[in-house]
Amino acid sequence: MNSVCLAILNYNGRQHLEHLLPTAVAAAKKCPVKCSVLVLDNRSPEPDVEWVRQNFPTVKTVVAPENDFLFSYNWLLAQLPDEIVVLLNNDLRLDENFMTPLLRHFHAADVFAVSASSFDWDGTERTIGPARLDFQNGFYRWYYEPQRQELCHTLFASGGFMAVDRKKFLELGGFNRLFHPAYCEDLDLGFRAWRRGWRSVYEPASVVRHREQASWKASPAARPNKLNLRHSLFFQWSSLPMQCDRPARWWSLAKLIGGGLLRGDNLWLKIYPRAWRDWLKMRKQFSTLKVSEAELAAIQKAIAAPVPPVAN
Repeated sequence: MNSVCLAILNYNGRQHLEHLLPTAVAAAKKCPVKCSVLVLDNRSPEPDVEWVRQNFPTVKTVVAPENDFLFSYNWLLAQLPDEIVVLLNNDLRLDENFMTPLLRHFHAADVFAVSASSFDWDGTERTIGPARLDFQNGFYRWYYEPQRQELCHTLFASGGFMAVDRKKFLELGGFNRLFHPAYCEDLDLGFRAWRRGWRSVYEPASVVRHREQASWKASPAARPNKLNLRHSLFFQWSSLPMQCDRPARWWSLAKLIGGGLLRGDNLWLKIYPRAWRDWLKMRKQFSTLKVSEAELAAIQKAIAAPVPPVAN
């Protein structure tokens, strides 16, 4: 490994960069290999790029061709020469020793991504852990296990603070535009990597402080609950086998909608019909993503396996 890039996605985020960039520069200095810090600006209306250039002259700045949300990384990684790229939201602070634990895993040729761990902004509570997948009542769900702070495999690495093998990322085609503008694109990417036999690792020794959803609030598409549900449905329809019959699925859906309405929450009622309508228009394009039950079981077994010993 010859070089690494810390790539920070930014849109109108100067108030976040003021906290992140000093810690990113410090972490880069302690990196065991050559490490650059780069701000990928999604065409901020505010003069964020000029501010970075004036105050952090060692930090590179690149302006994306358009504000394409996280998908601007697809364009950027095709331009970079580095073997490993660390994808970072701007609403973070990095531990000074952030880099070494992440990078040590890439000595194994089959590692695709490594996820850091995160605390809340005050550093008092872990907010992330390894990601897992299960199937309940007709629908899949994926979740973090923040109580499990150990080196292990993970279903996917969090797109807000993960290191990726750049060539593998590009070979997979980067983030899938089925999930534009955001949510579940990192889940889908990690799952497609597992299908190739490429592992994702959760590394609790690499730590960030995260002001959750702060960077997303600056986005013109800030509707996280709706997007998260819509894209969760897209992911299971595109990629996962159905493990119960159709009447059972419809009964489960009715309970989800009805339970939400009893709580005064109409999210499922609003999103599910629209998502299904949109999926019917797109499903032929993404039909090759779906796995069989046997393939899913093999992936789940690989995720549950211990991480092989790595060099310190």
